[in-house]
Amino acid sequence: MNKAYLLKNSYIHAVAVIFLCFLLTSIGFLSWTYHLAEQIPVGKLEVATLAGGYLSQALGIALFCMFIKVHPEAVWRIMDASLLMHMIMLVPAVLGEHPAGTVVFGLLMNTACGSIAGCYIYDLTKNVSSDRRASAFGFGYGAAILAAWLLSLIDGGKLYYSDFILIICVVLTVISFFIIHIGHTAETEADNAISRNESAGSGMTRDELLMLAFALVFLCGLVNSSGFSFPSEDIGGSVNVEFSRLLYAAGLLLAGFVTDRNRKHGAVLMLIGLVIPFIIFALHGESVQAVFLWVLSYFAFGYYSVYRVILFSDIASERSVLHLAAAGLMTGRIGEAVGEGISLALQEHIVVLIILTAVLFAVTVVLFFYVYQYRFIPAAGQQNERELFERFALQHDLSIREREVLRLLLEEKTNAEIADSLCISENTVKFHVRNLLRKTGCMSRKELYASFFGD
Repeated sequence: MNKAYLLKNSYIHAVAVIFLCFLLTSIGFLSWTYHLAEQIPVGKLEVATLAGGYLSQALGIALFCMFIKVHPEAVWRIMDASLLMHMIMLVPAVLGEHPAGTVVFGLLMNTACGSIAGCYIYDLTKNVSSDRRASAFGFGYGAAILAAWLLSLIDGGKLYYSDFILIICVVLTVISFFIIHIGHTAETEADNAISRNESAGSGMTRDELLMLAFALVFLCGLVNSSGFSFPSEDIGGSVNVEFSRLLYAAGLLLAGFVTDRNRKHGAVLMLIGLVIPFIIFALHGESVQAVFLWVLSYFAFGYYSVYRVILFSDIASERSVLHLAAAGLMTGRIGEAVGEGISLALQEHIVVLIILTAVLFAVTVVLFFYVYQYRFIPAAGQQNERELFERFALQHDLSIREREVLRLLLEEKTNAEIADSLCISENTVKFHVRNLLRKTGCMSRKELYASFFGD
């Protein structure tokens, strides 16, 4: 089986898994929201679904990241358990007659949603080459949103309010199980993926870069949500959420395409999208249809959604911290939850909210350019080292995993240290080292080191 087929198969599998899982969890979230809207007042609804739901999803991702760091081989078993938990919790979440129970089961369902997202983003990072990740993510999410809209047309828009939605979710869960395990590409396929990344690989330490990335993604989510918090009173009135999300799908597709072509352009467009909350503030009190504000905000949100996932996906693969691949989505959800809380708390004090959002935006811009500089504008020496590594890797046709091992070998790490960094066994490290020596024609690590630096 040739390399081109394996690459294509990994990409298609990742898109299919993202599409099915996001469609399933989106349907569950919307159905839970609509059901809960019939039981509690609007103010409490926003706290439960937006703030509580987002935090629960973040918790699910955090639990996934912690577990997968220790047991990276268990990713699909985690997915199986999470899909099962999601379906079990969804039933009382959309059928329950008591508000407290509906909220509790809905939050547990969202925790499972987070774990599911962690699994498919981990798979995306591990098995899809860096120059196709953004489009895979954007296409999977965008197609799921389109499918969710088409479902909303059934029965005059009443499907999400009916019990029949559970049957659809059961079918999607079964199909997801099937697609995940039938046609899932093995680790060796991911190792054959060619990586093309525009990252400069700066001299910043991994921990410093991660701290900046966490802060940036959190603030972006904060600014987005504090600017426009998707008021629940619009649902079922002037706004059809599924239809307005079609522009979100368009934003995701375009952002995925642009980001894969050029990481820098995707990042800059995400930052420009953060201006949208201020446009919404400017239109506050004007006779503007609510659906226009939803569409405007959703379209800009597509760029942020792609950016936060791809930023951490790239860092995770470059800096050998694959268990943090989904940390961008986790951090973004926390930022959105906090932003929703700020918006709700200050909804009667619009001037204070504008000032606060402006200050947060200014801090976000500063952090953005720090991350941008370290990712894309390296010093001359750093650029030369990166180019040397890329030429060496391409010359010897090194896989993604072999490149990761080579980077650590060049840092004079032991097999045990490499195994710990990559969350693999020492035997697997030895296997990749043997392949590196064979491909480069070297007899020892010392000879490999000399070959790399031309000594």
